[in-house]
Formats: sequence, structure tokens, C-alpha cells
Amino acid sequence: MVLPGALAALLFVATVGSFLGAWSWRLDLLSHFRPQLVVFGMVCSAVAIVLRSRIALVLSLVLTVVNAVPLAPYVSGAQAEGNRGADAHDRIRVMTFNMHGTNTDLAALRRLIDREGPDVILLEEAPSGADFLQKLEERYPYRVAEHEGIPLDVVFISRWKPLTWSVDRSVARFRSVLAARLCDPDTAMRCLTFIGLHADQPFDEGARRQQSQLAIAARHILAAPDDAVLVMGDLNMTPWSNTFRSFVDQTGLYDTTRSRGISGTWNSSSPLFGLPIDHILIGAGLQVVRIRTAEDLGSDHLPLIAELAFKAR
Repeated sequence: MVLPGALAALLFVATVGSFLGAWSWRLDLLSHFRPQLVVFGMVCSAVAIVLRSRIALVLSLVLTVVNAVPLAPYVSGAQAEGNRGADAHDRIRVMTFNMHGTNTDLAALRRLIDREGPDVILLEEAPSGADFLQKLEERYPYRVAEHEGIPLDVVFISRWKPLTWSVDRSVARFRSVLAARLCDPDTAMRCLTFIGLHADQPFDEGARRQQSQLAIAARHILAAPDDAVLVMGDLNMTPWSNTFRSFVDQTGLYDTTRSRGISGTWNSSSPLFGLPIDHILIGAGLQVVRIRTAEDLGSDHLPLIAELAFKAR
């Protein structure tokens, strides 16, 4: 019975490696595929049952549970339910979306924005000179769009007024970190610290740049005047990676993926291989009312839309 043992051994190596991401970016890559490891463990268990390999079955079941435990907080998405009674005037609606260049249907994106009416929008990989941005000026008077010739950069448009803002390109010209202090134009009493970024991919030098971008973001978060903090963007990592967990632990942010479930935001057309790498993270001064992915607009990412509420001070 070589097959069950070989599959169980492969699952063992991948599982152990996935928890050693602090040692190497190569090992941390394995952690992104935690749901897939659970599925693979179930396959290994099934093969062991069919071929009657008891040792392989026990090992496969144990490893399946080990991989499933980190996913448990993300399964139900029920944590937003209790916040839906928040007053409408205390809410802010936000959206982040990686457009993947010219692949996005701009007319469909405009319809989504018109329908959902987000107050703050962060776009990644927006095509240079996108005319649709001009058409949004009346509703979104505030914009940071220094992305000309930098397709991996971020574009920020907002109905909320930036009192201060900065774009940090110290990591790389094409991997900026945007920070702003935003206030509701209808009342100066509601303000928050906003961080937007398109993190580098977690390979080779990209892994170093990714961690440097997160370090810059963390400094802005820790220096924020209050705990009304919002971080959005394509972070190019899943919630189960060592890099992501270290960032959340350092900043104390809440990962809103817990409130919507583990469905993918990237490569979502392939349910087995889709990954949640687009994120909305919030400080203790905010709470989730609802969060969801929107429809496919042509990109390899799905838009992520959240309605948040300010907690009573």
C-alpha cells in the first residue's frame, strides 16, 4: 500500500512546512493554501480508507484537523450579525478592488459604484488615464492618483475629505503606501486613519518589500490619534500566513475576513484554488455591519465592499 503512505507523507511535509513561515518565505507560501491542504487531507483519508491503510488514515485525519483549526474563525462569518443595528449616520461604506489593468469592464465598475455608493474607494492596478475617474469627480471630489506609468500602484478616491495625506515610496517606486486622515464632510466629528496599499508578491525580493510595506503601514497605525483605523488593499497574502498574522498581532487590527468567510477574492473563478488576498482591516474604533465580495467585473480579483460603523466613544 505505497500510495496512501506516500500521500500522507506529502501532506505531513506540506503541513509542517506551512507552520514554519517565520523561517522562510518559501515555507510561508504553503500557509496560503491552508484550505487546499484540508481538502488534500480529506482526499488522502479517502484513499487510505479505500486501500485499507490504517496508519495512513490516522495520520491524514490528524493532519486534516491540524490544517482546519486555523480556518475555524473564518468559517461562519457570523460576527457581523450583531452590528446591523448601528445607526445609518454612524456608518461608512468602503470598497477595494484590483482592476488588473484593462481587464476590468469600466462600465460595469461604474454601475457597481453607482449602485453601492461607497464613501471611500481604493483601486489597484488601475489602467493609466482611465476616463471613468473623471466622471466620478462630482461624487468623489477627493483623489490621490499618482499612478501614471505605474500600473501596480494604488488610486484613492473619496467622498470623505483628507485632512492630511502622504504617499510613501521608500520601499519601491511602484509599491507605495498611502496614508490619510479622513473626515466625513457632513460632520467633522467622524474621522478615521486610512491606510491603502498594494503589497508586493511574497516571492524572493518581493517578500522583503512586502514586509517593508507592512512595517510602514504599522507605523502609521500605531501613530494614529485614535483607534478608528481602516486598512484596505490587495495585500497578496491570506489570513493564515505568518506575515499576515504578525502584522495583525502588531497592530491589533481586526481581520474582517472573519465576518464574511474564507471565499477567495483572487482567482475566484476556480473555487478550489481561489485565495482571499484582498483585505479590509479595522481598528477597535470601528465595527463591521456587513461585508461581501461583489460580482465579477473582468479582473482576476473580485471587488470587496464593506459597510462599517463607528463605535460609540
